Amino acid sequence: MDIVIIGCGTVGSAICSQLSKEGHNITVVDVDTGYMTELCNTHDVYGVEGNGANISVLRKAGVEKAYLVIAVTASDEVNILCCSAARKLGAHHTIARVRNPEYYDFMQLMRQEMNLSLTINPEFYAAKEIYRMLRFPSAAKLETFCRGRVELAEFAIAPDSAFIGKTLYELRSELNMKFLVCCILRGQDVIIPSGDYHIESGDVLGVTVPEENTRAFFKTAGIYRHRLKDIMIFGGSRVTYYLQGLLKKSKFSSTVIEKNKEICRDLSAEFDCTVVCDNGAKQEVLIEEGIERTDAFLALSDTDEENAIVSMFAKSVGVPKVITLINQMSYVDFFKSVGIDSVVSPKSATAGYILRYVRSKMNASGDEEIESIHKIMGEKAEAIEFVIKEDIEGLTGIPLKKLKPRRGVLIICIAHKDQIIIPSGDDVISKGDTVVIVASNAKITSIKDIK
Repeated sequence: MDIVIIGCGTVGSAICSQLSKEGHNITVVDVDTGYMTELCNTHDVYGVEGNGANISVLRKAGVEKAYLVIAVTASDEVNILCCSAARKLGAHHTIARVRNPEYYDFMQLMRQEMNLSLTINPEFYAAKEIYRMLRFPSAAKLETFCRGRVELAEFAIAPDSAFIGKTLYELRSELNMKFLVCCILRGQDVIIPSGDYHIESGDVLGVTVPEENTRAFFKTAGIYRHRLKDIMIFGGSRVTYYLQGLLKKSKFSSTVIEKNKEICRDLSAEFDCTVVCDNGAKQEVLIEEGIERTDAFLALSDTDEENAIVSMFAKSVGVPKVITLINQMSYVDFFKSVGIDSVVSPKSATAGYILRYVRSKMNASGDEEIESIHKIMGEKAEAIEFVIKEDIEGLTGIPLKKLKPRRGVLIICIAHKDQIIIPSGDDVISKGDTVVIVASNAKITSIKDIK
């Protein structure tokens, strides 16, 4: 598939990296020769220097023959203009990053008029992920599937965990509830485990649990945390803005610490939260505002380094839940090494949305549809949700034990009518079902690829 990416910043480079790995022909466009050259050398893609809103630059990038144009520059207006022009020149599909809250609702109404196939908002996706973590703080990361009826939770095994030394077979027998340990991160390796796998301290488990059993599972695991009430937020970023919108109808009480006076005024006028205009990177300010008494601390500034420092301080004073926003995924392993396990990346969520779109377009059979793609286990594996629209030969109606999925692939959930099935070998996939799989080392474009 011929794809043009306009903008080689953090999000653009992440998208380029993922799509080039999947074998697409990528052309990148940027006014900054340095960013563009680095991507070309790293991922073997073609580069065009220039402003993506310039018609001659778009022609040079080959948008007339492109199947997809993705505009992710720092300017919403440039992204919209690039996509609109690309469609006029002949591009089949376009995706624009639109980050400004003032544009967001407007773009949902005007998408067709602007010739946009899809709009993406990394900060809004990150805010939604943080909100899920706040609602269920026991998990380091939480993804939902099947319209919220199934949750895939990640959590680390503590040195004193009752799970250590036990096999998955033993856990299933002892806990007597529906759950599935679908993947395990041990060091840098992702494992799709068998029943005789022994759990060790430091393992990060990915567990699929029906929504009604999630709380009971974490209580049994000994890592259940009570509901959060008081939240302290460092930084008045766009993520903070979108998160406050999600918190409006909740029972959370939040305090935002931001040094920019204009941002403070905007937040105070828009949301029912406490806003402190001060430098939250200073320990004395955090202590004065009660960081030691808060239930959760969110480091949501636009600077990764500041987020890291204040998160480590929050952890050192005993804040029960610390969530850190980062843009450079290379920092993830460092964060985890100092005990910060809840890390959110806007670019990771964005890449998932675009991957879903691209793979859906590649699979034109019409008998299935990709509902969602989530990067899990430190982006080393994927959880993919398929809707089975028609019977599929060799797949539907066949017991799972006879399907024998390929190595590194596991079916973790089947939603059949009103029933959530944590599958066994005797279960089957039927027309109309929603099926969730985890893949650790394979590109899955179609449900048929699992075999």
